[in-house]
Amino acid sequence: MLLAVGIISTLCYLAFIVTIVNKMEDTMLATLIGHEADELITELAEDPAVRMPKTDSVNAYLLSRDNLNPIPDYLRGLAPNVYNRVSVGDKTYQFTIIDLNDDRLYLAFETTDISKLRMTLLVLLVSGGVLSTIVMVLSGFWLFKKYLLPVSQLAAELADLKPDDRKIRLEEKYEGYEVGTIARSFDEFMQRMDDFVEREQSFTTAVSHELRTPVSVITTATDLLELRGITEKQKSAVRRIKSATRYMAQVIETLLYFARNTQETLDKTLPETNLHEVSSDVMKTYEGHAADRQLTLKYKCKSRIKARISENHLEIILGNLIRNAIDNTDEGEVKVTLRENGISVADTGRGIEANEINQIFKLNYHSPDSQGCGLGLYLVKNICDIYGLKLEIKSTVGKGSEFFVLFPENIVSQDSGVSTS
Repeated sequence: MLLAVGIISTLCYLAFIVTIVNKMEDTMLATLIGHEADELITELAEDPAVRMPKTDSVNAYLLSRDNLNPIPDYLRGLAPNVYNRVSVGDKTYQFTIIDLNDDRLYLAFETTDISKLRMTLLVLLVSGGVLSTIVMVLSGFWLFKKYLLPVSQLAAELADLKPDDRKIRLEEKYEGYEVGTIARSFDEFMQRMDDFVEREQSFTTAVSHELRTPVSVITTATDLLELRGITEKQKSAVRRIKSATRYMAQVIETLLYFARNTQETLDKTLPETNLHEVSSDVMKTYEGHAADRQLTLKYKCKSRIKARISENHLEIILGNLIRNAIDNTDEGEVKVTLRENGISVADTGRGIEANEINQIFKLNYHSPDSQGCGLGLYLVKNICDIYGLKLEIKSTVGKGSEFFVLFPENIVSQDSGVSTS
């Protein structure tokens, strides 16, 4: 690019120089010849017999004296009142032809030396232009190597950095370059970031232990209560405690998963999860919650499929969608359907306003009549994004909503046998 700019600039410069030099030469010669012609015409008016100049540089001829001073053949037959240039042998002449009252004046001015000087001037100017272009191109390459190339290399290195790259330092690599200041500032930023990540990891490790411990204690306590002789009403309360505890444990695991920022790969090393078995287990967890709201909880299995997805994450997706459907349905039913390419959860509840559909998955967002804290659907959306699941919603205000979780083909496999329940 720089070379092309240099070549174009040089060509434009050369064209300009040649035009200006030629214009200057023509103007100067026209002035000299005009001045010489004016003087000669004045002398002829005073003395018609005045001698015509014949020197190394100026030659004049009169048509009336052709027999005494023959007019050269190269001047005969040319039109008057114009300036012309002609070469005769190794000499160059600029001439003009002027009609007098009863005569014609031929005036030739030798420009051989002037033409040589013009050519010398052109060579010097052109050489200077070419040399300037070479210097400009070389300087451009030096500047590119010194300033622009390190910037591009630094930008490429920064673009290739991964979120889990640590202890990356660039200052030494760009020492002596102008971008070294930027590299040093980046190193200082990375040092602060590394310190921050270490504090976060320490905090996450401590919190994960402190959160898991009370959840485990509650789970053990509810298991022991079920082994004792308790009433049906008490059993119902214990089941709700176990359901809430299980959901709490799932949320803790998911939040810690996001905090660690470690995404599971979707290759064959991730074990396949049986969607029918997980769906059935999650349905049982929310039967009591649906019964408390006097709703019918239905499950229909149209296809048995497996997917390479964490069972814990699948339970959070399905559990949040079911609980959200139950909480937003005053009467009727909530229906979970296992399809050939995913799962859907439909309800006969209040429905979602059109302007809220794109808002419900945002953190801390909940409708005015919702009792939630705006975390459940946010978790659902994030988990779906991790696995590349497609989340779709169909909703009619006053009639209900249906959420579809569609699995990409690369993580789904069909299981033998299809059952409907």
